[in-house]
Amino acid sequence: MANKILVGVETRQPPLDNFDEKIIFLTQVKNEIAEMKTSVDIGWLRVNVNPLIRELQMTINQWIDTYTDFLHQNTLKQMTNIQQFIEEVDDGIKAPPEKAASVTEKESLMKVMGHLRDVRVIKDRTFAQFEPMKQTIILLKKHGVILPGDEILVRLEKSKTKLNDVCETALGPVKEKILPL
Repeated sequence: MANKILVGVETRQPPLDNFDEKIIFLTQVKNEIAEMKTSVDIGWLRVNVNPLIRELQMTINQWIDTYTDFLHQNTLKQMTNIQQFIEEVDDGIKAPPEKAASVTEKESLMKVMGHLRDVRVIKDRTFAQFEPMKQTIILLKKHGVILPGDEILVRLEKSKTKLNDVCETALGPVKEKILPL
């Protein structure tokens, strides 16, 4: 069940501190390379190192992008999965059946019960993911991947609030309504 939230998300990853250290290190190396002399005289021979410097900086930028893109895409995918789950459950519990007399009403009841099960199983683990996602977003902002005007933290908080509302509705009034059926 928890796979609904984690579809396409890499769950085995090093701590954020490791990503931060690596990105800082690579940025420092890139800055050191940028400060190097562009030409070097070796005896009577002048060597232009601009092409080498550009290639090294491009390679370092690719590695920085690899680290930051992984974190960014992973977090966005997880946020998208949570939003889809919220919408799926919200739509699925809007109109629980009044009785389970017909086949259609029984099928509807089974779908609502499936959503209630999903909410019960996924709820705690999903809420536990919000803080790591927030920390990842803060790290990405620190390294300039997410611009200050991007309201991704606001969207994350709204998702958390909406998920909480859907869980309370599903495990409260909706559960009480279908329990006698």
